[in-house]
Amino acid sequence: MYPNLNNLREAYKKDKIVPFVGAGLSIPFSIPSWGDLIQSICDTYSTGKLKTLLPDAVAWHLEEFDYWGAIEEIKKYAYLTDQDLQKHIVQLIKERKQILTDDSSHNYSDLSKLNCKLFLTTNYENLLYEYIQCENIPILLKDLDFSSQDLYDNTRICHLHGFTSNPGSIIISKSSYDSLYTNEKYGDILKAITSNKHLLFLGFSFDDKFVSNLIKDYKKHLQGVHYILLNNPSKERIRELREDFGLITIPYDTTNSTHTIEIRKILNEISTDPGNSNISNPTPLTHEIDESLLGAGLSDFKTNLTDRLFYKKMKLENIDEAMIELSTLFYVASESYIRFLSKEGIPLKVVDMLLGKVFIKYQERYVDTYKKYGDSEQFLNVVHDSLESLNLGRYTDLLKGKQSDENENRGLIHLLAEDNTVNIWWGKERLHE
Repeated sequence: MYPNLNNLREAYKKDKIVPFVGAGLSIPFSIPSWGDLIQSICDTYSTGKLKTLLPDAVAWHLEEFDYWGAIEEIKKYAYLTDQDLQKHIVQLIKERKQILTDDSSHNYSDLSKLNCKLFLTTNYENLLYEYIQCENIPILLKDLDFSSQDLYDNTRICHLHGFTSNPGSIIISKSSYDSLYTNEKYGDILKAITSNKHLLFLGFSFDDKFVSNLIKDYKKHLQGVHYILLNNPSKERIRELREDFGLITIPYDTTNSTHTIEIRKILNEISTDPGNSNISNPTPLTHEIDESLLGAGLSDFKTNLTDRLFYKKMKLENIDEAMIELSTLFYVASESYIRFLSKEGIPLKVVDMLLGKVFIKYQERYVDTYKKYGDSEQFLNVVHDSLESLNLGRYTDLLKGKQSDENENRGLIHLLAEDNTVNIWWGKERLHE
């Protein structure tokens, strides 16, 4: 995760990020999902002869996440047009939408703090506009005219599939969707936006066919590298998104947390201003200072990490609980140190070099300790000991004034263990996915 997150942060610092907002971010406001919208329309028209016929036909499609198929069934049996469905959707969103006074309960308040000039969304409601509060009113992406406006002069919001203030603009049927994406101008606009920007998809899920087809259709219009935030994706899903959809995944985990909290953490991580360390003129301790310079503190050590991969790997083996708890403290200290290096502008290659040295130490201890004695706790102990004074060799001068302490050093192995693409284990047991 760390290299990808660091790359995303660097892109944000260079004003290269365009947030792309999906339906997931509107859930706290009780905005109905696509499935809920379709089910509500179905319920409204399931009367008389259609009382059982329409629900049965629609249910089959919804179970398969085939939203287009469900819409076509409703249009066919209830004799509805796109205009009928559009009006119903607008009314339903107005009825369901809740007003939230607590900004911490959703991520739109976090988006409003980002230094981004352009926001894209497939959502119909106007929550982005309510919270971004930009001078320009939202516009349909297909209506942009590059001959008369520069996208990045002022903050603006573009809706791809219409909005409630103009019911006729809402894309609801397969035919209207296909018409939009076969429009040559529309493809040119997406290509122009992504030629020098990176999209950041938030609030999207790949559990249904509609969204996966949506991103796949975007791919032919997208240039460059783009990112997506996903909750606890499998290795197979991460690989699929990269190979089939051209997206780099930034994972998060909602175990003992929420989507809102975890997405906020990532947005804060990429948008935090770099720390400016001034050795010759240090900031007095009585003034506000960059907390990244201080490293992990007592409040950081209170974080519950029992859901993390590195923790689960230690629990697999017969390792003392106190030793596991100590290892989590090392992990927190090390994670804080890596963030500090990033804020100080240390290149990713240097961080990768550092982690490479840690991995070699792990492999050495595996050969001379675990293979010889087969004791997981002893193995963990000697790895910690060998990392306590990590020899950086010719890289010492490069990190002068930015060296890690012994606790941060020992936690680096657990940062590596958190990466499921690196083979760090403390015995023979493996997690079953």
